[in-house]
Amino acid sequence: MSEVMEKVSLGEIGKVVAQEGKILVVEMEKKEACAKCRACSAGLEGKTMVIRAQNLCNAQIGDNVEVRLDNSDFLRAVLIMYGIPFLAFATGIFAGYYGWSFLIGTKAAELAGFVLGIAFVLAAYGIIKLNEPRFKKGNYVPKAVARV
Repeated sequence: MSEVMEKVSLGEIGKVVAQEGKILVVEMEKKEACAKCRACSAGLEGKTMVIRAQNLCNAQIGDNVEVRLDNSDFLRAVLIMYGIPFLAFATGIFAGYYGWSFLIGTKAAELAGFVLGIAFVLAAYGIIKLNEPRFKKGNYVPKAVARV
């Protein structure tokens, strides 16, 4: 049963509005989860969002396509975008607080922990951004799998 669940994909229907080589630009109706997530600008305004997807179905501009991202890949992407920065923040807080307390004393240790936590989050997002081309080549890119 768990093998079957791992293969399930998140599929949505959208309309191809442009083509950039083997990449399709697909306009999709925004779902409620998108509005709540706000990981990208899609959750901010309007009723549609635009995404880029690999063209696995030879779709053309004007075609409706099914866009999928495997559940396991989606969860990994969420872990990268939220889990790693959270761990960096927690590590920075503890390192800043206890490092400051050990080296200088407890005065302003909370502030030092907070500042180092923010610095670690910024560094984590910087590392994620530097590795973005690698992620875009892998399984983290949505795929247009069928014309509908």
